[in-house]
Amino acid sequence: MGVMVRGTMEWILDEQVLQKLFEDHAPEQYTRQLTIAALVKLLIQVSAGTKASVFAAFTADQQSSQPSINTSFQALYGKMGRFNPSVSEALVRHTAGKLEPLLKEMPPVAAEPIPGYRMRIVDGNVLTGTDQRLTALRKWLNACLPGKSLVVYEPALGLVSDLVLCEDAYTQERALLTQLLPRVQANDLWVADRNFCTTKFVFGVKRQQGFVLVRQHRTNLPCQAKGRRRRIGTTETGVVYEQQVLATDAVTGEQLTLRWMELKLFEKTRDGELTLSLLTNLPDTISALTIAETYRVRWTIETHFQFLTQSLHCEVKGLGKPRASLLMFALALVAGNALALVRGSLREVHGTKAEAEVSGYYLASEVAGDYRTLMKYLPDEKWVGWRTLSSTAFTRLLTTIAANVRLGGLARHKRGPKKPPTQKPVYCKQHKHYSTARLVEEAKNTC
Repeated sequence: MGVMVRGTMEWILDEQVLQKLFEDHAPEQYTRQLTIAALVKLLIQVSAGTKASVFAAFTADQQSSQPSINTSFQALYGKMGRFNPSVSEALVRHTAGKLEPLLKEMPPVAAEPIPGYRMRIVDGNVLTGTDQRLTALRKWLNACLPGKSLVVYEPALGLVSDLVLCEDAYTQERALLTQLLPRVQANDLWVADRNFCTTKFVFGVKRQQGFVLVRQHRTNLPCQAKGRRRRIGTTETGVVYEQQVLATDAVTGEQLTLRWMELKLFEKTRDGELTLSLLTNLPDTISALTIAETYRVRWTIETHFQFLTQSLHCEVKGLGKPRASLLMFALALVAGNALALVRGSLREVHGTKAEAEVSGYYLASEVAGDYRTLMKYLPDEKWVGWRTLSSTAFTRLLTTIAANVRLGGLARHKRGPKKPPTQKPVYCKQHKHYSTARLVEEAKNTC
């Protein structure tokens, strides 16, 4: 597994391409001693979970026979703090664009919910508070947030294809949506939560010949009823009603006819809601029941965020500078995309059902252990051949290696449904802590 991931990293992180991205998106910065390729290849070890921290990766590099970093750690950290977020965004888009054709030739994670439309889920992510190591942060006990992002995820491929980064954690996610509109392609189906249900986004996607499926926000995108409300049928989660509505752009006066769907749920959501209202501009030939079921796929991006946080290192608490934290988050997305290609190779060889049982946590743990050994005993010059492989030869090599992977040790463990607690826990102000041994003994005596 480690060989597959290391080879994939070598194939997608071409030094000349990285330098070109840096020159195009950060012309004001320079790489006199510390090259962009050396920086990315060092930090990708941290974001992929093979090194516990940036300093650990730097120390290991300095102890190697041929160190790739020729500066001090202070200079390395300073470079990370000045790294332009637009370069981090371009890095994710470049690697995704290089991996996407390969993944399309492999069995998908799941078929597109609506054939003929490429589903792209967009959601925001706020990086958690960092350690208060910077002077400006030391006087506060409050969490200091280094930034936020908008992530575009394609569930059929398991790939993050686009990214928008922002250093100010207080910036509204809706304000970042306009940066994605120029990259909307025809027949893209953009799925988002109600926070992204805005006039600019819905009308902007339509102008690019794309389609939207968003949960309705009555304030951001007010609509007027155009037809009568009809009961369509029942899905696994509730009863679906449909109605035509008319939305108006208050700035341009442009009007857009949308399909409004209401889903009466059988069970409450985690927020205690029993009704979901959806808006879409998909054609009438697509059933409202299909659209309601398609919206449920939106939660796959939350699962991917959980994988990035728990199995990879998308958030490094020791990096207080916003640009450094955003760079590490972007590199974690690159590592996640590399793992998506590895999983695609496993599906090609072992089948979709067998690969679906692979645990993301065990997979990342296995790769981290192998990767550390490879970095120690196989220097960069041993991997030169991977960088020059054609797409066909590269895919053939990955599937050949994947045939030797034993999936049994990577299988996830299924558990039954969680039982609701018999009583709610309470906080006792008289005691700051308890002895576990005494509580267990008291419970035995009570029984």
